[in-house]
Amino acid sequence: MAVAARKRVLVVGAGITGLSAAYHLTKTRPDVEIKLIEVRDRAGGNIETERRDGFVLDGGPDCFLRTKPEGQKLCEELGLGSEIMTTLPSAHGVYIAQHGRLERMPAGMALAVPTRIGPLVKTPLVSWAGKLRILGDLFVEHRPTSDDETVASFLMRHFGREVTYQLAGPLLGGIFAGDIEELSIQSTFPQLVELEKKQGSLIRALFAAERARVAAAQGRPVPRSDDPFDPAELWSLFTWLRREPKSAPSPFLSLQSGIGTLVSKLVAQLPEAAILLGRRVEQIARLGDGRWQARLDGDTLEYFDRILLCTPAHAAARITAPLPLSSLLEAVPYVSTATVFFALGAEPKQCPLDSSGFMVPRCEGRMLASTWVSSKWSDRVPANGKLLRAFLGGAREPELVLNTSDEELVDIARSELTRFMGPLDPVLFTRVFRWQRSNPQPVVGHGARLRKVQRLLAEVPGLHLAGSAYDGVGISDCIRQGRAAADAASAGL
Repeated sequence: MAVAARKRVLVVGAGITGLSAAYHLTKTRPDVEIKLIEVRDRAGGNIETERRDGFVLDGGPDCFLRTKPEGQKLCEELGLGSEIMTTLPSAHGVYIAQHGRLERMPAGMALAVPTRIGPLVKTPLVSWAGKLRILGDLFVEHRPTSDDETVASFLMRHFGREVTYQLAGPLLGGIFAGDIEELSIQSTFPQLVELEKKQGSLIRALFAAERARVAAAQGRPVPRSDDPFDPAELWSLFTWLRREPKSAPSPFLSLQSGIGTLVSKLVAQLPEAAILLGRRVEQIARLGDGRWQARLDGDTLEYFDRILLCTPAHAAARITAPLPLSSLLEAVPYVSTATVFFALGAEPKQCPLDSSGFMVPRCEGRMLASTWVSSKWSDRVPANGKLLRAFLGGAREPELVLNTSDEELVDIARSELTRFMGPLDPVLFTRVFRWQRSNPQPVVGHGARLRKVQRLLAEVPGLHLAGSAYDGVGISDCIRQGRAAADAASAGL
């Protein structure tokens, strides 16, 4: 009796999404042969950790969120639980650049929503007119419509122009290195849209959620009022806004030896023969028997039962041409960024590194933000050392990373950092990481585009998409998508 051929699954892209998918398949379907192909000569995608002279440099993302458990769970599953760490006390806070100075972001900002009145009253970042305009959020009505809009439009409706562009915009837009006048609020921060649907006012919605949590913890019913302007209701809200700060755990987690350790652990769990680095998948085609043919490096043909594309959308577009979904994937915009590190022998004399760093609104400079790494994480620098990183490019200067040398990027970053922080001396070394077309931009219409992609995918069984272009850009988001794609691919095999 003939033995059935072993099923084969191709995973294209060895970033965190593809690695998570391949690892999950290896664990759950040991009967299936996995091939993981990556065009670069290393695995990890945007995650890259370097160690030099006692400094630990995370060139891409340096953390994952506690509130999205997939990252922490995977680390614990891989035996990295003892390496998980949270931010230092010195990282509890961030500065905003204004008029060439660094001013502290007012405490109590939750996803760019002000939740404490004291710090907001005291901040010089917003004028008194801007502070009074924030109260307009309390009068925003429910918006049941599902029409998409920009992050800027959404925030302006709630808080006015000053808060939008001076506080909330740098905070929310910086996560995507994007332009809040183009990014979709539904595709970037759907939780804010849901809050608006529930209460209209975002401040009221967060207050209601907190009150519900407290009532549930105390085993009593949640206080309710049909009149949002009932005096007792308004007094409860005012009292909440005046509350004293409570210590809360940082939402950010990392690994002691850098996020690249997660990549190394995942690679070590895969069969050596499963990973092909420095190889390019040119194109795929579905055969009449339901299998897929993949053409590698122009000539090599291999055959698979399932294909997972865990690449940037523009790479998936090239690979899937001439399938109809290819043009939709090619339309997903991307920007390029650069991370410039400065390893210092001492703290800058004019700027104590007493926060996680600072953000730069568009009108304030060329740099997007700076992380003070040695103040954010422990054990990342040698004795007396300090480590800074600056972010350049993105939607602010789309061509900068593509057309500028490393030396020029270092000069720009040094000039910007010095303008806000004073001289950086002594600089022990610098390091530039480039991420070309690596940051997807979920602009208005992104959700509608992805729904079309899903409809077209349903017409080509055996092909699956996952990654930062689709359903979240963070490490935990990508791990979740990789595992889900792996489960979908293995179904029916």
